Amino acid sequence: MLIEGFRGWGHLDVRPGSHVLVAGVPRAGRTDLITALARVLHPDSARGAALSDLHQRRVILDGADPAPAEAVGDVAEGQPEAVVGAPAVVGTHDAASEDAPDGSAASQARSADLQRVEAAQVEVTLTDLDPDVQQLLDGVLEPLEDSGCASEDPDASEDAPLCARLAYRLSYDEEAEALESVVYFPARSNPALGQYSRVPAATRRMLPVVTLDAGQPLQLRAGAGLRRILDERDAKAGAAAFDALAQAVTEAVSALSADPAVAEAVNAVLAVGGTGERIADTALTAEQVGFRTEDGSVAALLRTLRAALHLDAGGLLGLAQHGSTVSAVLSMAEAMLLATVPGAVVLADDFGDQLDAPATEHLAALLRARSGQVWLSTRRPEAARAFEPTEVLRLVRHGGVRSHHQLTKITDRKALVAMRQWHTQLLAALTAPTVAITEGPHDVAVLSMVDRRRPLSSLPLSAHGVRLVASGTGGEGGISQIPRIANLARQLGFRVLAVIDRDKDSAQTTGELTKILAACDAVVRLPPGAIEQAVTAGLPLQALADASATLTEYGIPTPWAGSSPKLR
Repeated sequence: MLIEGFRGWGHLDVRPGSHVLVAGVPRAGRTDLITALARVLHPDSARGAALSDLHQRRVILDGADPAPAEAVGDVAEGQPEAVVGAPAVVGTHDAASEDAPDGSAASQARSADLQRVEAAQVEVTLTDLDPDVQQLLDGVLEPLEDSGCASEDPDASEDAPLCARLAYRLSYDEEAEALESVVYFPARSNPALGQYSRVPAATRRMLPVVTLDAGQPLQLRAGAGLRRILDERDAKAGAAAFDALAQAVTEAVSALSADPAVAEAVNAVLAVGGTGERIADTALTAEQVGFRTEDGSVAALLRTLRAALHLDAGGLLGLAQHGSTVSAVLSMAEAMLLATVPGAVVLADDFGDQLDAPATEHLAALLRARSGQVWLSTRRPEAARAFEPTEVLRLVRHGGVRSHHQLTKITDRKALVAMRQWHTQLLAALTAPTVAITEGPHDVAVLSMVDRRRPLSSLPLSAHGVRLVASGTGGEGGISQIPRIANLARQLGFRVLAVIDRDKDSAQTTGELTKILAACDAVVRLPPGAIEQAVTAGLPLQALADASATLTEYGIPTPWAGSSPKLR
């Protein structure tokens, strides 16, 4: 997949090996990526095109700094600039902002202007085509290179696998003040000359591509998920059932209208001031008054129906009364049933937002197993558990510039040991821009507690997008493990901080500190005893003594033995 100038993406080149789990920090382009795919592959997606789909670039004006203003604050791939003591943390972006001639955002805004690209383009290469699709795309098939791109070499091997390229182009006609979009075959087109071999909508509908769109579940109205499932299985039987329902409702409403109590109430209304005689040529009575749903059609009747469930001992209650999670699970089940196309490419955005954690992981795994390829966008770490680590495409923003990161296949044993921390530590920080790696889980617990005790006027780490993680979950943790976790985190696009104790200096600690400096963007080295002091800060001595006395129950001598806390 290649994107040029679409929405927030100036350039994006993604070549997945199999499935793709798209995640990352807010505003990094998850939805834009899935939307771009749909614009190419789904025939109805182009209806939502807008002028804002054209990427805007910041152009530096004459006499200004030639570097893009949005690059200020970007994290370099080089070494961290300093080891700092708590509480200050110096990052590469701090110096950049303080050393600027003016130092204000307004000055940067004055020296640059926004310019819209002439056209946005999204190109998708389809591979592993089954015989039916190959026949459908006959005439535009091209040999596939090992890099995952179509080969333009006329002498390419005849045994090379075949692929097909489809592209979407969006431009704005200034004179007509209108957007123009086209989906075409690049192999038989020349955009520079305005020559396009358009892809028929019928061809795109025949491609095994499904967009997962979860809506209100168990609806029988036209176009709803359950109605589509019913029509696909047996449309005639469904129509017969609806007709029977309409007939039964008509008979029931007729009986209701003829009921003496209802007729008496209607006649009472018509008798007020001779109303029944004034609104008709002949006197109007209850016999001429009936009831029906909206316009009386079957469709109107079905629109009024809502699903109800009989769960536990609560009786038959409407779906909404059973909670949003039940609705979300049923909605996703409907969408997945509609997506059961053999070998299909499935597109899903914001997967699992309304689901509970186990259902998110289970349905994501089910979707991955049943699809030829799935492109799933999510902000839920549980969905990522159903995918291989190398299938996770993480999107980030540094200094206003988007980028994507993906792990490569691991063959090194030490790197494989570090990969264990993907599920236990880094996965929980999936949408955080920054991770702060500590020496172990106890440090995470203490620092988190200290962070929660900060005054309300001071923002906590989470408000700055920082997630505390440990270098291990038990005996394998420690300062020596920080570089491994840091290298893994940086491969995924995290900004990486290290928070370490100030142990006694030795040749070993100096060497470990050097490795941490090389692996992290910045390092915070706490003063001696800072962790221990943070735990007890502000507590009365008697409370410490009472807590210390309980240590003997676990075979640990109390530090208060032989002395009175009141004398200390």
